[in-house]
Amino acid sequence: MTDITNTVLDERNVAVEMGEAVAISTEGVTVDYSNRSCGKILLIIANTGDGEKKATIEKGDSLQGTEDLEVTVTNFKSVALVVESGKFENVSGDNKGKVVIKGEDESSLTLQVVELP
Repeated sequence: MTDITNTVLDERNVAVEMGEAVAISTEGVTVDYSNRSCGKILLIIANTGDGEKKATIEKGDSLQGTEDLEVTVTNFKSVALVVESGKFENVSGDNKGKVVIKGEDESSLTLQVVELP
């Protein structure tokens, strides 16, 4: 599983260069949620492949983690979303403090993560 580096915006009115987009493989990528609350992390998923593709944000391992969230992305489009940490962040194990996102294939979907001020 690949760890993605979050782009951190520490203050308002200051531009920060975005980190590289990371391919969301079927094995998955992990997003670090340990530094910010759930309302402060923006996920940007882009589809560079042919046709619609789905990303699956896996349920976390806490009491609120009851179901995965599937996000559909049209080809050559991007979507942005904020997810609740209580539902999707893992609180124990190898992925403690992280959210796991898996792709439908190995290279159509990419992810960038922004921590908002």
